[in-house]
Amino acid sequence: MQIINYFLASIISYIGLLAGIMLIKMAPEEQKPGRKYFILIKKIIFFLMIAFLLFYYRINVILALSALLFIGIIIAAGKLRLEKSALVYFLLGIIFFLSSKITDLFAIESTLIFLYGIPAASLLFDYKKRNYVEIFVRNLWFFVPALSLYLLINYHFSFLTPV
Repeated sequence: MQIINYFLASIISYIGLLAGIMLIKMAPEEQKPGRKYFILIKKIIFFLMIAFLLFYYRINVILALSALLFIGIIIAAGKLRLEKSALVYFLLGIIFFLSSKITDLFAIESTLIFLYGIPAASLLFDYKKRNYVEIFVRNLWFFVPALSLYLLINYHFSFLTPV
């Protein structure tokens, strides 16, 4: 995959945060009653990202199901906290990079990251403070693993190739 396609896909995935902010700007009265649904949607999408990653990488079925069961139990028990958006977006950057080697997986994961951004930003946005910039800056950690791993893996040894 070329760097420009990869970079543009990462930006489009990240723009899910903007969609979440726009959602709350259009209906600010729905932020409080929708909070529990936004949290549930975030957990479901995060679970699906892990499930698709394990499925497409063809991890041993028993190991993959065990991992998914473990993650599902952690999510259901409320032990998986997705409130630390910077850390979650860092992990999403790793998932984004890992999915880039398989075209179908890349399309799925990019879409799921976009969709994850909608409830994430909807929960983080404060209509009175208008913290747009804070949301985007806090979650810029997404690009650290996404771009650095891509550049490291694809261009690390490019100087060794003959002309």
